[in-house]
Amino acid sequence: MRLYTAEEMSRADRRAQELGIPGGVLMERAGAAMARVALEAFAPRHALVVAGGGNNGGDGFVIARELHLAGAEVAVLPTKDEYGGDPGTNFEILRNLSVRFITEDVLQTELERTDLVIDALLGTGFSGEVREREAHLIEGLNGTQAPVLAVDVPSGVDGANGEVEGAAVRADVTVCAHAVKVGCVISPGREHAGEVMAVEIGIPPEADVDSSLVWTGVDSLRGRIPRTTEPAHKYSAGALLVVAGSRGTTGAPQMVVRGAERAGCGIAFLATAEGSAPSVDLELTEALVHGVPETPEGYLSSAALEEIVALAERTSALVVGPGMGVGDEGRRLVEGILEDIEVPVLLDADAITNLAGSDVLAKRSAPTVITPHAGELGRLLGAGAKEVSSGRLRAARNAAEAHSCCVLLKGSDTIVVEGEKAAVNSTGNVGLATAGTGDVLSGVIGAFLSRGMDAYEAARAGAWVHGRAAELWLEEIGWPAESMIATDLLDYLPVAAGEVL
Repeated sequence: MRLYTAEEMSRADRRAQELGIPGGVLMERAGAAMARVALEAFAPRHALVVAGGGNNGGDGFVIARELHLAGAEVAVLPTKDEYGGDPGTNFEILRNLSVRFITEDVLQTELERTDLVIDALLGTGFSGEVREREAHLIEGLNGTQAPVLAVDVPSGVDGANGEVEGAAVRADVTVCAHAVKVGCVISPGREHAGEVMAVEIGIPPEADVDSSLVWTGVDSLRGRIPRTTEPAHKYSAGALLVVAGSRGTTGAPQMVVRGAERAGCGIAFLATAEGSAPSVDLELTEALVHGVPETPEGYLSSAALEEIVALAERTSALVVGPGMGVGDEGRRLVEGILEDIEVPVLLDADAITNLAGSDVLAKRSAPTVITPHAGELGRLLGAGAKEVSSGRLRAARNAAEAHSCCVLLKGSDTIVVEGEKAAVNSTGNVGLATAGTGDVLSGVIGAFLSRGMDAYEAARAGAWVHGRAAELWLEEIGWPAESMIATDLLDYLPVAAGEVL
């Protein structure tokens, strides 16, 4: 699936017109294709089209005409008295066909009788907070019981990044012209878009532009995960050191190690609090468990650094953080690992929190991946979880730039950013919202790092395999997604990885 920002869509549109395809033809094809979706999905008898002043409104006029010609009773609420250009042409066609136009003062009455609403109010180029008039219209659309089909992007959602600053339409379906708009797949816009699809409108491949965001799917990953080849031994298949756990959190390191093993890591070492190491060692029969110095509270101590550095000499990547504890001791340990160890490192959970206010990440030259949720990223950026959640792509880009690392921001729209590269993950379900699944994800990415993948590709592939494992579990078991626990993922990781090998 192709993802476009508003600016990228505009460039593709211009290039198509430079090749000789009139803008009116593109509008005609877009509106007609969207109308077909509306007819097939909803078979409306009464439809209401709310049309804004630009090309988005023009698309809405074409949809209105096609629904009218298909036998539906159509009402159109235009936000302007007169339109020019291609929207104006289609506006006049509706007048000539005697399609019924309404004004805002009867919107509520019309909403009560319609069985489909077409949101063609604001286009992909919208950003910021909607004006009072449009906000009033959006509130009306959100109050209807009828399904809502949004044209290109729900009105009020920023098509470039999914940000929502004020009122925004909550659509049941969003139909995008040519390519899915970024704002439809990144939260909070994702939650406003409903089911998202793209329709072809006649833009030839010669007019396409490079996307700034990648939709991480099977085609973008196939063949990128390294295979073990002869002559092979356990170290050539990847050696991972996990630094995690404490006296009171023994599950997290186990989840990381098991995730790594199922993702193909040849050998895993675990450095964990010495007080819990014996019991953890009994559970992890294939891993080499080392108890290292702990604080009086049972968390990993900075005194463990020397032993961890020595262990790292035998490994090709590290995962650091889950359950290790936060505070001055944890901070000194994480900073020491980043300063003294040159192999790729993944930081998760407590390791990220321990670096709030530190500049050690930005100074590191070796590859580093961080896998925060919104709260952890907020602490790293000196912001709150709410601020991160309202601008997820922006926050991930800011963190990647400020700390010179690869950022995987967890969520239903897991985002991976490194430098100018960015991707949105396509797999997963709500079952992943349970304790321990993030630890499994860290293990999977750590395994891929240990096998030689670069940070960005390892993070992309890890997110996809992790999410796909959740999907496979749900497909096979058939239980409610809420029933899934982290260990359920382990048996499905190899199957998921096999789909992209």
